[in-house]
Amino acid sequence: MHTFRITYRIKTGPEEPIDQKIEKICLEQSAELPRHLLSDDLAEKVVGQPVAREQLEQNCHSVHIEWPLANIGGEITNFLNILYGNISLQPGIQITDAGWSALADQCFEGPSLGVDKIREKFNLESRAITCTALKPMGLSPGQLADFCYRFAKGGIDIIKDDHGLANQSYAPFEGRVGACVEAVQKAAEHTGRRSYYFPNITAPADTAEDRYKTAAQMGADGVLFCPHITGLEMLHRLARLNIDLPVMAHPAFSGSLTTVEGRGFTPAFYMANWRALGADFVIYPNTGGRFSFTEKDASL
Repeated sequence: MHTFRITYRIKTGPEEPIDQKIEKICLEQSAELPRHLLSDDLAEKVVGQPVAREQLEQNCHSVHIEWPLANIGGEITNFLNILYGNISLQPGIQITDAGWSALADQCFEGPSLGVDKIREKFNLESRAITCTALKPMGLSPGQLADFCYRFAKGGIDIIKDDHGLANQSYAPFEGRVGACVEAVQKAAEHTGRRSYYFPNITAPADTAEDRYKTAAQMGADGVLFCPHITGLEMLHRLARLNIDLPVMAHPAFSGSLTTVEGRGFTPAFYMANWRALGADFVIYPNTGGRFSFTEKDASL
């Protein structure tokens, strides 16, 4: 039977045996019934199987569970359900890793470009890539384009919309994209070097796809997208549209997945999951800013 692995950091209560908690995960994320109600054949067919366990500290273990690939059914949505469905409602369970190589044939092909092709495409192969955001909300397309022009003249590589810019009356999507694309082109004529503009396309799923295509047609160089607002599956769909426009994923609406101790995802897994789903770039807060990430979190 073909399987894939998920690795968990599991914390138990004072009177909670680790074997019991592992068994609950294996059943809850598959048959969702007590084992004594399942036939041996059915249990073998769908229930997760723990294959390794390491004690990290008192009442805390790293546990590898193998799951049948057939449970996914070739759909990202059901993978996410198996990954962190009902157990997201239970304390002491954190996802730390997944066996991405085994999942490659299950719609997890990764980004359409990736860092090497992006560096080649943008001619930025020998140094760090710089990036800034256009803000605040409330500015007109012309005002945003003026900032875009100034940033481009100053040498910023990527100038992205702030994730709050959508299709507001004061800065409608197409008007903003047209003005900012023109601004980076104008700056390039003065400096001899090109900056790259990424508009925000976060919107209802069908609208997001239309905006992605429109951004490409209007000359944008990439897009910003909030997967946890429009949908994680939509991130994969954008990457598979065969449009040469990289996708930068933004973490809005996902903070509780990485900021609650002992639950959700580790930052490293969080970013790897988005990469597997199709993100070319992943925005992740650093330490020392206005978010509650420690130096250890930011370095993972």
